[in-house]
Amino acid sequence: MKKSAVTFAFVLFFFVFMTEISFGQVVKLKSTALAMKVKNDDNRWSDWSDWESTSVLIVADDSRITVYSKEKQVYDIIENEGKKTDSDGDDVLTFSCINEDGARCRLRLIKRNSQNGEAQLYVDFNDMKWVYNLELLET
Repeated sequence: MKKSAVTFAFVLFFFVFMTEISFGQVVKLKSTALAMKVKNDDNRWSDWSDWESTSVLIVADDSRITVYSKEKQVYDIIENEGKKTDSDGDDVLTFSCINEDGARCRLRLIKRNSQNGEAQLYVDFNDMKWVYNLELLET
């Protein structure tokens, strides 16, 4: 278990480093769970849904993030907004993106430093958000 966490941390760091310098490194991740929320008619966000178990391949490189869910999701990266550390001490890498339908969105890859290096991918649209819990695939 410890080896897996160390490997994950190393690959996540490598992904962040490679994305920032645009070498085109491909990183493969697998989702383990999914939760969603939507904006209601009164312009307020719903609570997050219960976690749903998933096993979806996610492939990222320097120009695109693809989620191979039942309905394939393709996000072309418009801008790498950089890496920040949030108030919880988690590392957040944010991308401004556009999907295959031309809708703009923001993707956030978060490494949870407080929770054994777990990672999540947030997909944020104006009216809907979802989050995947992630694990690295061995390469």
